[in-house]
Amino acid sequence: MSLTDQAILSRSTKNEHCAVPNPSPRSHEAGQQQPPRMVRLTVSLPGDLVDRLRDAVYWSPSLTLAWLIAQSLRTSLTEMESLRQSPFPKRTRALRAGRPRLVGQSMNVSPRAGITSNETATLIS
Repeated sequence: MSLTDQAILSRSTKNEHCAVPNPSPRSHEAGQQQPPRMVRLTVSLPGDLVDRLRDAVYWSPSLTLAWLIAQSLRTSLTEMESLRQSPFPKRTRALRAGRPRLVGQSMNVSPRAGITSNETATLIS
């Protein structure tokens, strides 16, 4: 299914979230779901990726940048959990700020392919 088709199918869901008034204590008792809590997250992404995202949103009038990013992350997390064969457990403490440290952690990092001066691909460890 294309992203445009997904956006059209989810448009009603997005509109329902927009149309939901602030929930009162009574609506929670009646079993109605509250809209998901929105959190602002600032990340740095490669410029070419951001340009591609903006192009996709520009040429797909029913998409928003936030929706496209959130949907892409949901898809990636679902794939990671599928490979893992279970959801990730809850964190036991807050994430550390900055880049991850490799001391005491086992990160399976695959080698990157790099281009040497003679234009042949080599593996960089």
